[in-house]
Amino acid sequence: MEVSDNIGMKMLISVLCVGFVSCVTVFPVLAAEKAGNLPLVFDPVSKKYFIGGTSKFMLKQSEASALVERIEVSIDNAEYKSYAGAIEFKEEGKHSLKFRAVNSVNHWSPVQFVEVFADLTAPTTEAKFQDDKSYRDGAATFISLGSAITLVAQDNLSGISSIEYSWDGTSFSPYTKPVAVDKAGQQAFHFRSADRVGNIEASKRIDFVADGTAPASELRLNRQSAAGPGVSPTTINGKNFLSDSVAFSVAAQDDYSKVRQTWVVIDGKQQLYIRPVYFLQEGPHTFGYYSVDNTGNKEPLKSISIHTVSSTPRTAARTASRVVNMGGINYARSDFQLLIDSQPNVAGIEKVEYKVDQEADYKPYIEAVRFSAPGLHTVSYRSIDRVGNAEPAKSYNVFITDTAPETALSTAQPLIVRDGVTYSPSPNVVTLNVGKTPVGVKNILVSVNDGAFQPYTAPITLNSNQKVMKIAYKSVDRLDNEEHPRVATFNMIGSSPVVDLFVSSGQSREETVRTNYLENDGPNRGVAGAAGK
Repeated sequence: MEVSDNIGMKMLISVLCVGFVSCVTVFPVLAAEKAGNLPLVFDPVSKKYFIGGTSKFMLKQSEASALVERIEVSIDNAEYKSYAGAIEFKEEGKHSLKFRAVNSVNHWSPVQFVEVFADLTAPTTEAKFQDDKSYRDGAATFISLGSAITLVAQDNLSGISSIEYSWDGTSFSPYTKPVAVDKAGQQAFHFRSADRVGNIEASKRIDFVADGTAPASELRLNRQSAAGPGVSPTTINGKNFLSDSVAFSVAAQDDYSKVRQTWVVIDGKQQLYIRPVYFLQEGPHTFGYYSVDNTGNKEPLKSISIHTVSSTPRTAARTASRVVNMGGINYARSDFQLLIDSQPNVAGIEKVEYKVDQEADYKPYIEAVRFSAPGLHTVSYRSIDRVGNAEPAKSYNVFITDTAPETALSTAQPLIVRDGVTYSPSPNVVTLNVGKTPVGVKNILVSVNDGAFQPYTAPITLNSNQKVMKIAYKSVDRLDNEEHPRVATFNMIGSSPVVDLFVSSGQSREETVRTNYLENDGPNRGVAGAAGK
């Protein structure tokens, strides 16, 4: 048995000689031989021979040998039998072929044999994408534009002879290195392999989208939460100001392989974006963001510089009229005016607003707050800066009253009123008292017999020095609500009454009767007796 080298491939040729006269040559042939594939392949690593499914072994008498009477073969260690024609192996795996020849004088050649592996299965080829450059979404496959496709082929017996690929499924090219994807969009990639004994894999196809577009991220600024109303920075002297209540959220969109991750850079520190970001510390900050899709396309970094405002402006209420506080309640007259002063923060004041009593909505503060209706009123007020920070509402309560106090006059001795005229005994004592008033009495004023009003300091004594006493009086409360003057006129009675007794017959004139006085008979009697007329 002789082995010859033909361009790295091993070819087996066996010559059997019987008695040095008869020879038989074994020819392995390929029924439909294809370029690049030999009917018998020797692997120098495993030192094994391989054949394909179309390879045949034929035994022929050499032209230089004597007449061969018969050739016998044993296939896979079976009993010898006469050689009847080309031998094929239709089952994959290891096979053995033993053969011998005999001439007409019954001389047998030595038994020779060959062991081969029948390779009936085509190779299997797999296309692989770079792990960080590909993404599968259901039935769709996405890869990054500019990435490479690697083909890996495997054959369990004779080994790989060639790998080919094609972009159109018709024209195949030899695969020598990873194939670069340099065209964007939907496309198909075809590939196949052949082993060393001629088994050719059916062409495979993969469809994919080459994604060369990075995601697009959008910064959203919302008050209170990511679902709150949208806001925009307030630019003051070239700086962007925002409230610390603003949520920084990032929404990313990718039309092909979808967004894998979004990253944020907060004051120079990078982290994976998971939820909205708040800047709670007042002062300057930077916020950067970018997204990466599932094929590794990375968006350029976007950023914004802002100045966070945590403090709020302040307001204070002051009054422009007299106010009296009694029991924690502020009292004022109807000319009351409430002024609201404000102190800005770093962002400045956008507006000052207020509402009164049960009003639902705030309204802009433009001028002093006034009240026309009496009673208790509540003013709620606050200021809002230019980035939307609202000061916690403050309130001012005031009770508006223009009601003057009421003064009551009383006397120590009873008064008598006859025909609209008031009579007072002499002496008598007049006392002035003020009824209940919410703010208290500032003073009581009194005028006697049309004199100037003077502060009332003590009860007034009435006597008979004057027949008529006129008392005018009024009170003023602490808000300067002044009572309309009240007037009381007293006709003073200082002496006892005198009654004379007369007698008449009805026919003559009346005559005076002299009477006697009873001592201490009567309420004012103080004289024992007196002569009558």
